[in-house]
Amino acid sequence: MGNGRLTTYSGMTTKIRAMKKGLISPEQYEEITRITSVTDLISYLQTFPAYSEVLLNMDAAQAHRGEVEGRMTFSTYRDFSKIYHFAGSSQKRYLEFYFMKYEIATIKACMRNIMDCRSTTIPILVDKHFKRHSKLDIDNLIASHTMEDFIENLNGSVYEKPMRKIMDLDNPRLFDFEMYLDLFFFNYIWTHQEHFVPKGEKKFFTNSFGAQVDLLNILWIYRMKHYYTVSYSQIYAFLIPIYYNLDRSAIKAFVESENDDVFFTLLNSCYYGRVYGFNDVDDMETQFAGILHEIYTKDFKEYPYSLACINAYLHLKSLEVAKVVTAMECIRYGYKPDAISHYINRKKGVL
Repeated sequence: MGNGRLTTYSGMTTKIRAMKKGLISPEQYEEITRITSVTDLISYLQTFPAYSEVLLNMDAAQAHRGEVEGRMTFSTYRDFSKIYHFAGSSQKRYLEFYFMKYEIATIKACMRNIMDCRSTTIPILVDKHFKRHSKLDIDNLIASHTMEDFIENLNGSVYEKPMRKIMDLDNPRLFDFEMYLDLFFFNYIWTHQEHFVPKGEKKFFTNSFGAQVDLLNILWIYRMKHYYTVSYSQIYAFLIPIYYNLDRSAIKAFVESENDDVFFTLLNSCYYGRVYGFNDVDDMETQFAGILHEIYTKDFKEYPYSLACINAYLHLKSLEVAKVVTAMECIRYGYKPDAISHYINRKKGVL
């Protein structure tokens, strides 16, 4: 490790390690499993500094999953802001990659309110710091009543062009907008690495981002083949055209596999099967997310004074939100503590 990297990351790594200690502990998750109502869960979460303000003034008795998840996700952005404060110029450029995720989450929340009359989604909270950082006119986006107005309010942003392409389709659905936005995000980040990734640290980005793309592609192929009847061409249309540890021929073999047995043979013989292995107990999403979790934590352990510290912490924070939301749903349906613990522990990572 060079002295330059140590100097660059010392303050940030120290801050992130301190923030990591504030994440929900195994003992606190155990306490959560014994909570018997969503109201009591929210009251418990309000005792945590990370969630006290974002859950403030929330009517716990009327809270629904979308609102709680949105507010908790905003706490992830607040942690992002703390890290950003300790970042140097090159690290701030890298953090723009993560900020795009928050912008896209806000865009999706707004679109759900416009296109789905059943939606009770509350657009993810934004504050003056978010608005100052974003180039989007957030207030106008939230106030949009039609998709035409919404896309017009994206004028001049990197999201305008991909959204207009979807508007040109016959009767585009919310699913079309969200899926294309995800595809745009992965392509944009991958093709602009030189803008986001500091010199000499590319491996910390590609190790996680490239693996995430590979695993998402396999997962989407499996879901489309296992649960739906779709053509090969339709499957290819939904895939991210990025290849990291899987080449085009490997993706083609997955898409054109004859049945589940052939698919799982390919899975166990591909790079991820050889390196990480798969079992027949956990579902695929759980195992794939676990692989990403292992990549993040291993890189941070071996290279704490690098981009790996940012990747690992923001991943762990997102995992915490996913675990709490899972616990909330279990509590809502009256699950016993052992069952709640089981479902929380199944969350091994976030894709």
